[in-house]
Amino acid sequence: MKVLQFAAATAVALALTTGSVFGQEIKLRMATIDRETGTYWNNIAAPFAELVGQLTNGRVEIEPLPAGSVGNIFKLYDAVSDGLVDMANVPPAFLGTKDPTNAMILAFPTGLGVDSFIPWLYLGGGENLLVQHRRETMNMFTMVTGSGPSELFAHSHVPIRTVADLKGKKYRTLGNWAAIVREKFGAVPTTVPGSEIYGMLEKKGLDLAEYSMPSENLARGYNEIAKYIIYPGIHASAWAFETVMTLENWAKLPPEVQRAMKIAARLVTYESMNKIVNADLDAMVKLQAGKNEWIKLDEKFKKDAQKGAREWAMEVSAKAKAEGNPWPEKVAKSIFAWQDRWQANSRYLVMDFRD
Repeated sequence: MKVLQFAAATAVALALTTGSVFGQEIKLRMATIDRETGTYWNNIAAPFAELVGQLTNGRVEIEPLPAGSVGNIFKLYDAVSDGLVDMANVPPAFLGTKDPTNAMILAFPTGLGVDSFIPWLYLGGGENLLVQHRRETMNMFTMVTGSGPSELFAHSHVPIRTVADLKGKKYRTLGNWAAIVREKFGAVPTTVPGSEIYGMLEKKGLDLAEYSMPSENLARGYNEIAKYIIYPGIHASAWAFETVMTLENWAKLPPEVQRAMKIAARLVTYESMNKIVNADLDAMVKLQAGKNEWIKLDEKFKKDAQKGAREWAMEVSAKAKAEGNPWPEKVAKSIFAWQDRWQANSRYLVMDFRD
């Protein structure tokens, strides 16, 4: 939090010295997908609310609401549109694949990694595409607010070593990856809230399940009930959340408040990635000391999965474009071009990971 506190103090000082004055107090209710003890709450939602308060000298109060406070976590965009809450901090994947844009924009399987993802968001046009899409198709304003590293591929009762091993397996996943493993590899995806995964794995209602990063999965105890831990999490190489409001409510905010929120969103996005990685390193120490058998996905699996993922993206993009929706193609081409450029030219970078 020291980085955020310093940034907050600096921004407030700048605002005061330039004569910027916030108006009357503003109170906003923000829906979230997480419990108060969870990773997403403590690294994204709560820090964002706190930082906005600091940047506005306490004039703006954002109240994060834990999962379940406003109904189904997969319906939080509707809750914002319907006025049940003022804003929501949520991953676009929760909108499903009806508009493939949402299944690609902030978490594409076999896509951008921890090193290249944030540069794409802010330098490669990723956030701009998201903002334009929300404005033109959903009547919403959005900011990327929070990011995180690779997830674990799965906690599993069965070994998964090739894409063929996924065929017929009951696999808890969601969004684009659910569509890809069903259409390209014959898996049987099952989308359920995180709160139901443990029980379904325990009763073997699932063969395998992906949920989140090592720290979050450890906290939920999946390693206790499934023999295998499969990695790396190519289905979610890196990811981000967004914070959405209706355009009408965003326009009502004073310009100073809008600037403060944008600053807070970007700082939390940078900070959350690093904080979650740090927590994951501690979690990995505990997980690797356990009795689970670890399975590493080999390069062939990764290549097969990437080929299938990109094929899926272009197929659904072509269908969407024919129906008058150009956004999936725009997003897919942006991600693939950035990834190819990064992989072709980043060999000079030193990475501390050693296999």
